Amino acid sequence: MTVLKYHLLMETRRGNLTERKNPFFLILFFLLAAVLVVTFCFFISTVTYPQKSEPSRKEEKNYHIVVLGGYENELFLTQVYEGAKNLSPMYNALVELYVPKSQAEDVLLQSLFDYATFVNADGIIAYIDSIDAKIEVPKRIDGSEIPLVTTGMYAPAIHSVSYIGNSYWELGRKIAEETVEMLHKKGRAFLISQNLVTNPYYSNLMNSVRDTLRGYDEIDYTVLKQLGQAVIDSEIDIKELKETEETLLFVCLSEEDTIMTAQSLVELGLDKNPHIKLIGFGGNETCQLYLRKGIIKELIAVDPIKIGMASIKELFEYRNNGYANSYIAADVQITRSVQ
Repeated sequence: MTVLKYHLLMETRRGNLTERKNPFFLILFFLLAAVLVVTFCFFISTVTYPQKSEPSRKEEKNYHIVVLGGYENELFLTQVYEGAKNLSPMYNALVELYVPKSQAEDVLLQSLFDYATFVNADGIIAYIDSIDAKIEVPKRIDGSEIPLVTTGMYAPAIHSVSYIGNSYWELGRKIAEETVEMLHKKGRAFLISQNLVTNPYYSNLMNSVRDTLRGYDEIDYTVLKQLGQAVIDSEIDIKELKETEETLLFVCLSEEDTIMTAQSLVELGLDKNPHIKLIGFGGNETCQLYLRKGIIKELIAVDPIKIGMASIKELFEYRNNGYANSYIAADVQITRSVQ
């Protein structure tokens, strides 16, 4: 009986020891399993999503240039950006395009310049869409002024080291030459110029157009402020326009007039007459849309790629030498509709 009790006592102790060891082994097992799972996941993530390497010294840029402007001019500015980016390796510069992503997100011009100040940019290339535009001088953290090159409209109140845009006399001559070619040296043309009256260079542009057209006796041209208003004021007969079988050409001398005239042609139903054509000026998204639809037959604009290249050159000319060309005439670019 004593031996039996002894064996029973030993079996009980072994059972208790086993119960005590079980939690330890379970914890150890789960820890090992967790380590294996984490190791496996890390391996998979490394293969599937390689880590971004830190830029080498060769990839580091010394300068930061911001190309900025409103959403409406995104297409134009994208090409300006590409032009600047093409030459950026020469100056070891990073070029950034900063344009609102949609019309709803469009912001004031000053806010765009505030961004360039916030990122402490070394230079700015900006599209200005009004001659009355004003901004606070953009400055870096150390208080120094950020060099600025502008394109688009020339705004006297904005201090820039260089303006790259239209040679109005050359532009007028080119517009007149395209008018002559589209009319085949004979026909009627309406020059739309409402939004140029306040431009101080308007007379140069208009005088250049007129001087060129005077050499063609069989081209009759009339200056109108606005197509829709001209119809309302009976300056032109809408019925006559709809029924005309001779080539009749509307020529716009500004981006705003181009858009307004294209809209009026659609609203008045004149876009259905194949004899009525429109030459526009400008390169923004709305102008390009009317060109793709065939409502605008031809768009005359400055070359944005070359503007970008010239802009970055002038920024670094100013940075290195303390001066730059205050005005550069941009090359003219002509885009024709395939419709």
